[in-house]
Amino acid sequence: MIWLAFMAALIAIPVIAAHPYARRAAAAPALLVAAGAALAGIVSLLRIPAPPADAVAFAAKAALAMLGFASAAQLRVSRLARQCPSAFRLTFGGAPIYFFACSLAAFIMLPQLSIPSAMLVGGALMLNGAAFDRRAVAATPAPATIKAAVRNESAAIIALGIPFATLLAANATAAMPGEPALGPLMTASFSVLKGFAYGGVLGLAAAGAGAWYRRRTLQQRSLDGQFALLAGVVMFVAGPAIGADPVVGATAAGLLWGEQTSASSTTRLRIRRYVDRAVIPAAYLGFGAVLLPRFLEADMLGVVFALAAVTVMRAGPRLAILQTPSIAKESQMFLAWFGGAPGAASALFVMMLIGNPALLDADAVLNVTAIAVMFGVAA
Repeated sequence: MIWLAFMAALIAIPVIAAHPYARRAAAAPALLVAAGAALAGIVSLLRIPAPPADAVAFAAKAALAMLGFASAAQLRVSRLARQCPSAFRLTFGGAPIYFFACSLAAFIMLPQLSIPSAMLVGGALMLNGAAFDRRAVAATPAPATIKAAVRNESAAIIALGIPFATLLAANATAAMPGEPALGPLMTASFSVLKGFAYGGVLGLAAAGAGAWYRRRTLQQRSLDGQFALLAGVVMFVAGPAIGADPVVGATAAGLLWGEQTSASSTTRLRIRRYVDRAVIPAAYLGFGAVLLPRFLEADMLGVVFALAAVTVMRAGPRLAILQTPSIAKESQMFLAWFGGAPGAASALFVMMLIGNPALLDADAVLNVTAIAVMFGVAA
């Protein structure tokens, strides 16, 4: 039943993305979160049974795989430093600093968190994925290249951060009876490695198939996008059967396809719009329905940490890493504030954790990350 729903959702994505209301929804993530919370309240009042945790986690995993694939497909990692130096600085400098700052602050400020749990909080918030088409960003009088840098940075952090966050989740998982303490982490490591290897091979095959089709038919618009989407879907569906992480596999397929494809920029843009206008709004709606009620369970320390995580701890390292004469001061401020906020990727990753019954300090992790994501969306 779950797989049928997954296939139906895949078929519906292009239709939803083409609807005129889809763009408006993507531009108002805070309203979607509020609508999700209202929907959860109505369901509770009507005494309708809530979906099981496993179903919620699977839906979040599928959506995160789509987001990871689409983000990775936008990139040529080998050219990122040359084509977008600011995005490169923020991805490989700002994001790690933000992760360590969040993890350390979470461990110090929240006594209920262990070190692995605090690192998981930092990794979840590092994924970001904020909606950059929202009105607050689109209406800002910043150069188009700077706005593109925010989007490129987000895509790079999501694509490269998903495997890292997956390992952090495994590190914060309690071992089963009779299993070594590092058993979950070792299992996840092999799963991530297989996902990257097999997904990368499929991504390269999709890029080669697109180029072959273009040469054979002499058409400017080939089936590059369809081949790439097929590679991502196959990796997500078949990944668990071969011991590969499905989310990492789909992301790796997009990453290697994006690196090697000769498809036009229109193909990449179409893939991004599918996700921006269909998957991300659904992610915010689901986040509001599932996790926003945890806002009521927050304590003062959790709220203070969440506020600091999306303001000072986020903007400070970003502003420091951007200190270079090649970037104007106004652009530095724009990139420091509007980029890197916890968003759709963080929300989906946290929703995935609901299906992990062995997660250490589960309630504390879910509570503080839910609050931080909400603040990041509203920032």
